[in-house]
Amino acid sequence: MRLINNRKVKFLIAFIALFVCITQIQQTFAKYVESKEGDANFTVAKWQILVNQQDITETATISSLINPVYLENENIKNGVIAPSSEGYFDLEIDASNVDVSFQYIISIANSENSSVSDLKITGYSLNESAIILVDDLNNITDTIRYTDPNKVNNLRVYFQWLDGEGESMNNSSDTEASISNESAKLKVNLSFVQVIN
Repeated sequence: MRLINNRKVKFLIAFIALFVCITQIQQTFAKYVESKEGDANFTVAKWQILVNQQDITETATISSLINPVYLENENIKNGVIAPSSEGYFDLEIDASNVDVSFQYIISIANSENSSVSDLKITGYSLNESAIILVDDLNNITDTIRYTDPNKVNNLRVYFQWLDGEGESMNNSSDTEASISNESAKLKVNLSFVQVIN
């Protein structure tokens, strides 16, 4: 009987030792299993480009932003265009609230809905520099760096209703355009692309 009691005592001691050992191991492992959670907060670069003082993300088209100015001609009423008329329109690109460098691409072409096919871009100037004359304008492009001290670029685009020999419209076509009640139009497309490298 004593032998059985000894066995029970040894078994009980072994069980208690095993229990203490397992408890100690669990506490040791618990130190390495703990985890914490949190958010990494990043400040997102600003991208608010203004064209003629209007946020480009808030308007569907830029038609209302382009206001042609016609050069005075003693033979043509102010505020209208006719054969040989000249003028310009301004595009002010303001990058004051932009935190990345970007390239702007301005493409200008005769609109397929224009009553005048001889309305052409003749030149442009940037920030009141000398006029760059063009025969056939495809794109006006430049890069504005976020580090540039001047974040506003003023672009003036010059146009003319060409009239003379070799133009696509003759005198009859010019007359038809004036009585059609349709507008003379240029299609202006502005694209802004972040510079990656």
